[in-house]
Amino acid sequence: MLRIFLPVLLFFTSYLATGQAFQGNRTATYDEAIAAYRALAAQSTEAELIEVGTTDSGRPLHLFVIDRTRVTAPKSTLFINNGIHPGEPCGVDASIQLAERLLNPDHVLNTLLDSVKVVIVPLYNVGGALRRGCCVRANQDGPEEYGFRGNARNLDLNRDFIKADALNTFGFYRAFHLSNPEVVIDTHTSNGADYSYVMTMLNTQPDKAGRVIGDYMRDRMNPDLYGAMEVAEYELIPYVMLRKQTPDEGIFDYLET
Repeated sequence: MLRIFLPVLLFFTSYLATGQAFQGNRTATYDEAIAAYRALAAQSTEAELIEVGTTDSGRPLHLFVIDRTRVTAPKSTLFINNGIHPGEPCGVDASIQLAERLLNPDHVLNTLLDSVKVVIVPLYNVGGALRRGCCVRANQDGPEEYGFRGNARNLDLNRDFIKADALNTFGFYRAFHLSNPEVVIDTHTSNGADYSYVMTMLNTQPDKAGRVIGDYMRDRMNPDLYGAMEVAEYELIPYVMLRKQTPDEGIFDYLET
């Protein structure tokens, strides 16, 4: 089977608290998120919550694995990373709801487990998630409390994948290599920009990915993603940046480097 690696960043542009445990204008704490995954693992033989390392906070880095092992056909692996910036928490809550739906035998998403293995990092920046407050993201409308951008050593983990100053990063390395994924999704939330769409997507520029992967992204993956989101009535748009201070002064497609 051809293995490809496609990094995708999803930016939630409005705050959506999801899952029965996190209704209202709030997001899951670190302890609540881990407890939710631990409960799901206890209820299903197809799910497991494991520790893949420690973090600069002294707390473990968890990986939630959903794998229908009785299926023998080749499967692709989807890797979802949440909470690299804990002040951007939409993906943390959304992934809990996704896991609930995948493991519900009566839900339409359950059949995806026949062809896809799903692995989720519940909260990557544990130290930042433990430093909750209301006011360090001044332009962001909610939730009432959220985590801090820096980790326990005030490192920005989104800038640490190569230099690896944080213990979190070594845990991520282990999680990534254990999973060996085809597609990686890293979830973020916009910092107050007033988009008219719920979600924007930034993925690897196809021309940089080579002919096989680039053509697959351009001809298959991206059209399917945009089409499915439109059918779901959550139309997806590319992640854009402002040329100056306001949209009236122009926007441009962000170049992923």
